[in-house]
Amino acid sequence: MIIKIVGSGSAGNHIAFAFEQYAKKIFMYDLSDNELIRSKKIYISRYKKWNKNIIQSSDINDERNYDLIIISSPPSTHLKILKNNVHNSNNFLIEKPLSEPNDKTIKNFLKIKKNFKNKNFFCGYNHRLFPSTQKLKNIIKDQKIDLDTIEVNFKENTGGFLKAHYWLKDLSKSYLSKYKDGGGSLLEHSHALNLAQYFCKKSSELKIIDKNIDYIKNDKVFYDTNSSIILKTSKNLVLVNQNFETLPIEKNITISNKNIFARLIYNFKKNNDKIIFYNKKTKKLKTFMFVKNRSDDFKYEAQFISKMIKQKIKVKDNPLDIKHAILTMQLIQKTFKI
Repeated sequence: MIIKIVGSGSAGNHIAFAFEQYAKKIFMYDLSDNELIRSKKIYISRYKKWNKNIIQSSDINDERNYDLIIISSPPSTHLKILKNNVHNSNNFLIEKPLSEPNDKTIKNFLKIKKNFKNKNFFCGYNHRLFPSTQKLKNIIKDQKIDLDTIEVNFKENTGGFLKAHYWLKDLSKSYLSKYKDGGGSLLEHSHALNLAQYFCKKSSELKIIDKNIDYIKNDKVFYDTNSSIILKTSKNLVLVNQNFETLPIEKNITISNKNIFARLIYNFKKNNDKIIFYNKKTKKLKTFMFVKNRSDDFKYEAQFISKMIKQKIKVKDNPLDIKHAILTMQLIQKTFKI
């Protein structure tokens, strides 16, 4: 495959490394040569050596065709970049969150998906593809009974982001400090809301019944530092908690009904995951362990997308399909409005 990546920041590097074994050439673009030089240094520090198949350029307006175009720039730039490149590939991966919380932007993504039905549009909610997530999904499937409650927590802090973006003096220098640009906990940690959709029986039915959002606002920043949402469908009660305040981090999914209780804990020890499963009928307790590295987070989506492109297959319910990310954005937008 020949791949184009727009955005050479931390995520762009992770994605370039993840696709290394699938791509003959990776063209990485950013706005300046200085940013590309810094990106190369970060890549080498993380992965020990530079991939010679990566070609860097600050000429982002090229008109070549690619097997896959990846957009890993700040959220408020995603739509414009997609529009500028939509005729240069049949496959697009857009980093999460899909965009800034803006009705017009969200409608534009819907329009693009409708107008280019033969193209694949993915969004990088890669936790859906983790082996631990898939195992929990299969546990639920085996029970053949609907869940009563779903709770997803992504309680983190900004320390990891600032460490990965060491050139930023503080959060105010990043889009992360402005929720209208796609920052804040509700957007940055929207893996939680997106995973809640994934485990719902009828995610399109999700309705917000309560919410609590705490903001930090001054002359430099305006973002939500803590967001809690309660949602429901005809089948499920859903609780989602996302914040910028928790250390050590808490990332987990808890599901239950009259027959089972299960909790998936992401990064319970370093980057490893764990599932605790309790059968209320048999009184049996099981534990499942999943060993992984940080770079594996992106490798799962790289493997999945590469397989779809190379084998030219259509997945019936593609977990990375942009339609799921659009629903996530619609729910976030509604949460801010209520």
